[in-house]
Amino acid sequence: MPRDHFFLDQKEDTIHANQIELKTSKEKRANWWYYHKLHVLISVVVVAVVISMVYSLVTKVEADYTISLLTSDNYSTDVIARLEEELLPYADDRNQDGQVVVRVVNYAVGADMEDIQAQEAGMVRLAGDSSTFESAIFLSDEEAFAWLEGQGGFFAYNDGSTPEEGATDYENMRIDWENCKALTEMDLSIEVLNKEEAQKYMSSLALSMRSLEGTGFAEDEEIVSYYEDSKAMYERLISGEKLENSQNTSESE
Repeated sequence: MPRDHFFLDQKEDTIHANQIELKTSKEKRANWWYYHKLHVLISVVVVAVVISMVYSLVTKVEADYTISLLTSDNYSTDVIARLEEELLPYADDRNQDGQVVVRVVNYAVGADMEDIQAQEAGMVRLAGDSSTFESAIFLSDEEAFAWLEGQGGFFAYNDGSTPEEGATDYENMRIDWENCKALTEMDLSIEVLNKEEAQKYMSSLALSMRSLEGTGFAEDEEIVSYYEDSKAMYERLISGEKLENSQNTSESE
């Protein structure tokens, strides 16, 4: 069919007569930016996120020791940061990276917690810690300790042996804060708590070691080595003996 049959009045086609023609480089760049700026901005954001993630992984400082703070409520992050600093004289540079780093991770768990979401989050994070044996040393309040031990046995006796299944003599699996010389001598003061008040704040906690003997982790040489070093640190916290070559600097995430 002839082209001019598409038009009712047989007039000249003027549909493209007013098409804008970009002549200068500036006009072409402006036009390109108008149509592509959203794509460019999204790409920039994605690249920035990737760079940030890579930087975090590269610069992340690996802790020589991780200590779990097992409580029925979340503890003050400022006091935890002070505790990490005060633990340094009792730790050594296990990974030989030139610095001593002790990380304290607070897991809020317990049967009577009012905040169910916080409890579930604490349980998930604790499960991750447990599955990789990240923590061998635990500081816990009585309620959180009983809850975790009641899940099927988790802690060792104070002498390092493993309790029989169903054992409930929890007092033999915990050493009270006041009986750990290193802990009672720490200055955990922050802006809103002096040294004495901070000590009182932590006084309901007790020190424990996780069980290793009789578990699947006992066949892993790296974990056994970490456990033995953690046990030595645990004993220093009880006796108050500091390491002569320990550094007094710490880096947190």
